[in-house]
Amino acid sequence: MNRKKEITYLQARQELQELVEELEKPDADLGQIAAKVKRALELVTFCRNYLRKVQEDTEAIIETHEKD
Repeated sequence: MNRKKEITYLQARQELQELVEELEKPDADLGQIAAKVKRALELVTFCRNYLRKVQEDTEAIIETHEKD
């Protein structure tokens, strides 16, 4: 599950949702659970970092606007 290509926030969220649904299935492939959990954690980290950056950028824009 090595993914080097850039993904968007929405793509990451969609993939994360799909992984959660797969892991919740009673017949989930036990051999794939560790890899899927690892990928899910990578996606969660990506999403958190993305949202943090959006928040910082938004706050900077607001701060700049308030100074004008």
